[in-house]
Amino acid sequence: MNRRKIIKPVQTIAQQVFRILEEEILSGKIKPGDRLIEREIADRLEISRVPVREALLSLERWGLVIATGRNRKGREVIGINRREIEENYSIKELIEASALGEKSLQPDRGFFSDLAKLIGEMKQRVEKQDVEGYRKVNWQFHHEIAKSLNNQKLYEIFCDADKRTCWFQNLTLYQVRMERSIVEHQRMLQACKEKDLPKIRALMKAHYSQAVEFLAQKLKIEKKGRIVGPPSAPKGKSGKRGSRMLDG
Repeated sequence: MNRRKIIKPVQTIAQQVFRILEEEILSGKIKPGDRLIEREIADRLEISRVPVREALLSLERWGLVIATGRNRKGREVIGINRREIEENYSIKELIEASALGEKSLQPDRGFFSDLAKLIGEMKQRVEKQDVEGYRKVNWQFHHEIAKSLNNQKLYEIFCDADKRTCWFQNLTLYQVRMERSIVEHQRMLQACKEKDLPKIRALMKAHYSQAVEFLAQKLKIEKKGRIVGPPSAPKGKSGKRGSRMLDG
């Protein structure tokens, strides 16, 4: 007999603060180089400084902030270098290529059908010029591939890398064309059906390599340096800053 859990896990105040700050960093609201001042955060959230301190330590352990100052008690959001971009995209590339490789050796019609449906949804989003909708379906597509390995540990690693690549993207206002992304997704699926492992790996590598190059260029990352903040986007006819879609 199945029973619902009566006692459900509750987040501590420190965990809630961690999630709030993590979201603000990953969304680009708090930018690389910005200082996180314990007192100011506590005042803004109307809580004591203790859970804020715990949250900042957790963010440091996750590699999103670094300790600064003489006594290393200050915290600021880390800058981003090219190596970090490459490493996180490589994690996604390897996990997804491995997943598609397994599915090509053990064909799963349901899996192929699910990916084909998602590609169809992407096409609909393009027709409607629904960029945000496309972003969500694109997210589903890549997570569907990663989850197909049925390996929770690997999926958690994938999710962490995906969070960080989304962060890199949020620091830019530029994005590549959705149409090209759809073609690449179709080629991946076809290579999987054809059991062409070398082609799967090559397509996945190319898919993410262009994202790495794009981000490194737009974030103006030097070989030995870290970014201070995102570049300014050019203004369109309306005076508003434009945007396009970056896949991956």
